[in-house]
Amino acid sequence: MTGSYWNAAAETATPEVVRELHFRKLKAQIAYLWNFSPFYREKLEHADLVPNRLRSLDDLSLFPFTEKHELRESQLAEPPLGRHRACPADAVRRIYSTSGTTGRPTYIGLTAQDINGWKEAALRAFWTAGLRPGAIVPIVVSPFVVAASYADAFETIGTCIPVGVNMTDRLIDAFRFAKADSLLCTSSYPLHFAAALIQRGIDPRTLGLKRIFAGGEPGASIPSVRKQIEDCFDCRILEVSGNGDYSGMAWAECEHRRGMHFVAQGLIHPELIDPESGNSIDIEAGAQGELVCTSLDRECIPLLRFRTRDHVIVTQTDCACGRTGFGIRIIGRTDDMLIIRGVNVYPSAVRDVIASFSPETNGMMEIQLSAAPPQGWEPPLQIKVETTGQNDVENVRLKAAIETSLRDKLIFRAEITLVPVGTLPRYEYKAKLVKKCYEE
Repeated sequence: MTGSYWNAAAETATPEVVRELHFRKLKAQIAYLWNFSPFYREKLEHADLVPNRLRSLDDLSLFPFTEKHELRESQLAEPPLGRHRACPADAVRRIYSTSGTTGRPTYIGLTAQDINGWKEAALRAFWTAGLRPGAIVPIVVSPFVVAASYADAFETIGTCIPVGVNMTDRLIDAFRFAKADSLLCTSSYPLHFAAALIQRGIDPRTLGLKRIFAGGEPGASIPSVRKQIEDCFDCRILEVSGNGDYSGMAWAECEHRRGMHFVAQGLIHPELIDPESGNSIDIEAGAQGELVCTSLDRECIPLLRFRTRDHVIVTQTDCACGRTGFGIRIIGRTDDMLIIRGVNVYPSAVRDVIASFSPETNGMMEIQLSAAPPQGWEPPLQIKVETTGQNDVENVRLKAAIETSLRDKLIFRAEITLVPVGTLPRYEYKAKLVKKCYEE
């Protein structure tokens, strides 16, 4: 820990130094997989690859991807951790499970070394986002797979208050009586929390909340949403991100807020690929693609070229803060994408447009699919939007304005239905932006 950085050597290392470090660690990690993971040994043999085929970092593109469904199938074959487990069973110190939002939950095992690696990445991320000694942070996020690694970091830097999900009154008490001053949550949670405070007659600005670390879904970087939250609580919001499979935390905004810096140097190797062809994309400002991550220093379940399905845009490759990790914004998930008359549309992008009409809208929306794709993607797309207005004339104007903006900015036709605040469901974890109104 030195001033502006938790780990200055890692966070400010030159690209050349990082590439050399990652190449050296990657060779060791692939050899480890070959020797100790039956799943990866078979995968590499099937691709006619051996560990020494990696002669440069660029050769990583020759190696096969790891898909989420493969991990599930591996664990069905050999529960609980699967055939991809690469350490002795008695070396496992923690087992987490994912939320299972995309299917059967998968289990994540960590050795003592793995736990330390996740903690190190989280410490770098939260320090980057402004967490400092003396901060008091309630833990409300789910699943516990990420919450525990965050708690390790919070307790190292400041003070952690475990609260749990769906415990709004306990969370309020943590601020009012235990003097909490920070909050880690999903991007959609702060406005839900603010509404709960107002219902209880509490002005959110009196809570003493100084900083919000938001992640788990796109949204915290949307200027209109960010302003709405910061004005509501009189605080500062910064975006952070990780993944229950490859690392609980690996990305964080600095004070300049130009994108989340990669801060897991030496622990994770990130790539950018074209989600359709699988071809590698050079990491440079403006580049877009799917994020792929490879473990570099993991013992229990190292992942080789894991497809996160997060679609990202590279926002920067340098920054005034001195960190050299490139910056990203998460646009949406490649597997959540809608294809409307040949136009790719991410639900999070739809929410961005709707949120820009604040304060007439509060950012709450739900895309309603009446049939399975591709029929369900046919325009006009049915979208419910919460509005704070009550005037019928103004609502007619607002409906037309949102439909026009969606057509101009995202190139598709929508049918907007305005509903009163509180109509759409609230989520303490990730907001569900698409509802399937049909039987599968």
